[in-house]
Amino acid sequence: MKRIDVSEDAYNHVTNILAAIAKPFHVRKGEYLQRAGTPATQVHWLASGVARSGFFNREGVEVTLRFYREGESATTLTDLISGESGQPAVQFLIAETPIHGFTLDWKTASDLRAQHEVMQNYHLNIAMAGLQSMAQRAYSSGETSAQERLTAFREEYPGLEARISQRAIASYLGITPQYMSRLRREAEAGAEAHLEDQPAHARQA
Repeated sequence: MKRIDVSEDAYNHVTNILAAIAKPFHVRKGEYLQRAGTPATQVHWLASGVARSGFFNREGVEVTLRFYREGESATTLTDLISGESGQPAVQFLIAETPIHGFTLDWKTASDLRAQHEVMQNYHLNIAMAGLQSMAQRAYSSGETSAQERLTAFREEYPGLEARISQRAIASYLGITPQYMSRLRREAEAGAEAHLEDQPAHARQA
């Protein structure tokens, strides 16, 4: 709710509307919520846990696009729209941790959205936030260093680094896990050097 521009009242209103069609689900770490190559028909709302979306490029290399956390809908919108006509999903959704949540049938949820203006505004804000995130990520991937991308990841997903694998973060940053380890070591060394440069009374504070 705090990650998109909607009020608490709107969030609660939409949640109450969708409660009638929500079905509980649970997956273990490493299980797929959505597979690439299969039509996407479900929205996954996360009550707990972390999911990751991505795709496989022409070389078969896994590319991570984003992460979803508690209180968010793990959704690849373009795949859901394509799924309405039976087209296969391009992206996958996979559990980075055990996940508990609720699934919503996309077609049924779309019918409800057409009947409720509050849902239309809510999903418009979600779509706009998604576009903004995609634009920022495109810039970061093409115009910044790996260290800068790691810093941006930590700012966008505070606390997430300790919850998911280094491999997943490396995939998101577009680097190898080995280089990810190097970035962490350099960051830790830099932090230690900065601390040593502080006056003794400042280090003790």
